[in-house]
Parts: sequence; structure tokens; C-alpha cells
Amino acid sequence: SFYANSAEGFATAGVYLLMFWVVTSIPKQKKFVLPAFVSFSLFFFVTDCENFFYSTFALKIPDVWGLTKFFWWGPPLFIVIPLLITAIQYAFARKNLCGDGRLKLSYPVAIALAAIFICLDLGFTYAQQRQGLMEYPAKEWFWQHFKQNVVGKNSYLQEDIKNAFPQWDDKMSVVADYSRPTVMILVESFGINKSVDYDEALFSAYMNANPSFIGLYQRQSNHTQGAEWEDFGCLKGNVERTPIPAMFKENGLQTWYVHGFSGGFYDRRANYAKFGFDSLLFRNDLANKKLSTCNYGFVGICDSSMVAFLDSLLNEATPKFIYWTTLDSHPPYELATLQEKTTMCKTLALSDIDCTYFTLQENTAKQIAWLAKRHPEYKFIIRGDHRPMGALMDIDFTQSFYFKWVPMIVLN
Repeated sequence: SFYANSAEGFATAGVYLLMFWVVTSIPKQKKFVLPAFVSFSLFFFVTDCENFFYSTFALKIPDVWGLTKFFWWGPPLFIVIPLLITAIQYAFARKNLCGDGRLKLSYPVAIALAAIFICLDLGFTYAQQRQGLMEYPAKEWFWQHFKQNVVGKNSYLQEDIKNAFPQWDDKMSVVADYSRPTVMILVESFGINKSVDYDEALFSAYMNANPSFIGLYQRQSNHTQGAEWEDFGCLKGNVERTPIPAMFKENGLQTWYVHGFSGGFYDRRANYAKFGFDSLLFRNDLANKKLSTCNYGFVGICDSSMVAFLDSLLNEATPKFIYWTTLDSHPPYELATLQEKTTMCKTLALSDIDCTYFTLQENTAKQIAWLAKRHPEYKFIIRGDHRPMGALMDIDFTQSFYFKWVPMIVLN
């Protein structure tokens, strides 16, 4: 706490000191120890679950079950680990609880285990930011409480954002005419920043492309494939009984799904034809068509090269529904090498990480606007999938975006 020299650090230390005081003050009789232990155990179990339920209790039970089925690590993450932690607590406490022999560890073994876990935590934290191996929820809670102008996992919009931009009515269907040629674009990590000036600067790239709506859209999910399924009309609560791509197909349009990364990621190649797509094109398919590759967050087809390819598709006489998931703005932004960064970096006083992110988003936005102006016969629906998920070198970066709110732009 002294090293951090922050309000949340001292508040966290206070909570831990209070816990230690309670523990050391409990009379040793079993009638006092047992209820105190059960209370602490329940508290830590809920805390462990809250850690892993990374949406801060925003996930409902069906969502959790869906994730545990979808990811191979789901059952250990959401079920086994909290139960295992509780079991370990009871194993070490059984002498006081049941009178059995104490489970002992020698000091060298305990120190070695602690060192191993700390090294693992440092390694995992360096590799990715979404979920550390060890977390201290009290510190995180106090950090969000004391940190000024930071939006954590809170989806409630501040008044200045609500006054500046319209919010899409979630009761309205995004697609009104399934017979009209349409391009639907999911922009990677395109989130709503807490700064109105920041959002207006990014939105400005679309202003000369005949926008009929520029504003905010609230996502049901907070990961890329969940956003895709939501866009396809396949998440619980959507009114469409048939997937949106299939409805365009029923109206005589060709249906295309294009993405500059591997078709094996999220099993898209194996599954997306089920939504009604006639054609599925991924990195290898597009590379064979001589499209250029970029190495920003992922090695894949550059958004600029994809726009040129989409331009050729839209020039064909056959009307189409095209769904494109972009790639350039995928983290980690520390690895992105840009030839030229936007002038808005100085105007908005952005950090290095934020400057890279903003430049990638602005470049893609300008290319989309160019494409929409060239093809006024096509309606363009542009939405983000989620806020940027993390930055290795800038912990405040992700927290400066709203949770589950993304931009939505409708052109032509």
C-alpha cells in the first residue's frame, strides 16, 4: 500500500487489517470458530466466483452455462476452482472445525509454493490482461471507487454522454428491409469512451458519408463472437426467428461472411454456414486472392486491403448481404507499428497506447466511409463488438471505456 501510495491501496490494507483483527480476536471455542469460519468461507467463495464471473455479476446462469460449454476451460474456471478453493480452506481448518489432525506444510514447501504461484501470476499477467491468475477484489473495488472519472464494469451512461449522442432503441430492429443490399460491419474493439470529445472525433470520420444514425448501442454480450451472434439475430431475446443472414438469403440476396483471421478461430468456418451464409472467406482464402496482410494485434488481412476487395464485390451486379468482422484494431496495441499516427493524438492528449488504438480505429472508419460513399445503393450498418479488452502498459486505458456500450453508425 505504501508502495502504491494511493487511496485504494490504503483502504485495501485497512480491510485486510480488519480481517486479521477479527480472526485473531475470535475466542478459540468451537462455538465461535465454526460460524466465523463459515462466514469467511462463504465470503471468499462469493469473491472467487465474482472474480471469474468477469462481468461482475452481469452474467446470468444460462450465460455461464453457455460459456462453460463453449470454452474448454469453462468448467474449471466457473465451477471447479471456487469449489476447490473452498475445499482447501476446509482441509487446512479441519483441526479447529472437527478435531482431526492438522494438515501441515513445512516452511520450505510453503515458501516454494508461494514463489511458484507468484511467478505464474507474473507470467500470466504479462501474457494477457483479461484475467490474472491471482486477483485481489478489495483492491479492484476500491480502485474503481476512488479513481476519478473512471468507468469500470459499469454499463450506466454518464449524463454528458447521454446528452451528446442518441441511444439506439433496443426494441427497434436494426434491419428494416431484408430485400435491400446491405453491408453489416463489426468493428473490432470499437467502444464508447468516457470522453465526449474523444467519441465525436472518431464519429467525425463518418460525417460526410450520408449518416442516418450515429450514436450508442448496448450490447448483450462483451466478446466478439457473442456480438456476431447478436448481429445475426441469434441471441436470446431477439425477435428474429430466422437468422438475419438467412432472411436476406430468402429475399434473393447473396450472403457473404468475410474476416481477415483464421476460419478455425471460434470454429467460424465449421459453423457459420448454418446462419445462412453462402460464402465464407477467411485469411487463407483472402491471401490466395493476393490481399495484403498486416501485423497489428493479429497477423491477418489488412482492413484497407479488405475494403478494396469488398469494393470489387459491391461492384458486381448481384445484390448482396455482406458481414465483415474487422481486424486492424485488435489488441495488443503495444505490438502495432504504424507509419503515421493521427493528429488527434496531440489534440486529445492521448497516451501512446490510446494513440495507436485511435489511429487504427480512425483509419478503418475512413475506409468504411469511402466504401459507403462509392456504393449508395447499399445500406451500411457499423457497430463495435466490445470496448478494447486490455493494454499491457496502460491499466487506465480499458477502464476509460463504457462496459457493453459500443458505437453504432448507419450510412446510406
